[in-house]
Amino acid sequence: MRRLAVAFWLSAVSASALADSTDCHYQAPSVESIAATMHHAQALKQYLESQPETIVVLVRQGQDMSSRHLTWSHAGYAMRQPNGDWRVIHNLNSCGTASSSLYIQGLYEFLADELVHQNIAILRPRADLVTSLEGILRSPVKLNLFHSSRYNLIAWPFAGPYQNSNGWLLEIFARANDAHIWSRNDARRWLQKADYQPSIVNVSSVEKLGATLFASNIFTDDQPDELLRQGKVGLNSGDSVIHFIARSSRPVAGCDHQGLGDTVCVFTPKDEHQ
Repeated sequence: MRRLAVAFWLSAVSASALADSTDCHYQAPSVESIAATMHHAQALKQYLESQPETIVVLVRQGQDMSSRHLTWSHAGYAMRQPNGDWRVIHNLNSCGTASSSLYIQGLYEFLADELVHQNIAILRPRADLVTSLEGILRSPVKLNLFHSSRYNLIAWPFAGPYQNSNGWLLEIFARANDAHIWSRNDARRWLQKADYQPSIVNVSSVEKLGATLFASNIFTDDQPDELLRQGKVGLNSGDSVIHFIARSSRPVAGCDHQGLGDTVCVFTPKDEHQ
């Protein structure tokens, strides 16, 4: 099994994996950090409550990846509960290993990962998709049907045994669009036909030659040979999730779009009334 173990990924991407990974080196946060995250979570909840949707897609920024032309790291589905609370359903890598699990967390937990920026992108899928997503997200069978515990940070979206966190979200989204989808292969074929575009990232020869370490959650045996020959890899990033799901989301006026289009709202704690 070929692995891409390059200094580039360990320094620039593996750190971002911490934003979609369970924290296995827990350190008690400071009082100030807890207070700031609680404020962020409360402000986000108030904003979500001001909108009619019962399900939205939230995308966070876990690491500065601007040097690789990526901004957003990890996405999850947020669903309003009968008591008014919000729960985030998402796929998380387990401690940087080659394994992952599905989690249901509150807004506080979703935001409490030492994010590099507090911005949260919010997408509101069309009403018909929200109805489909409600049925899927309330069904443990369907949630797990599209989940693979074989985690790969740079999983190729359209083939192979692996899955990264955003890949699970996208495959669930495929099922929401087509009730005839009953397997991961069907979901990935749908994504390809729907012209989903993964993020393509360059890996230089110097970075390859300089690699001396191996990461346990990075594999390339599912990547197209042509991409690898070009010194590139493709992956499901938060950026690619936003660009794809934005096409099936409703426009919302009066919020900060940050150049992402009128179906994407970018929320920060200071913009409670955006």
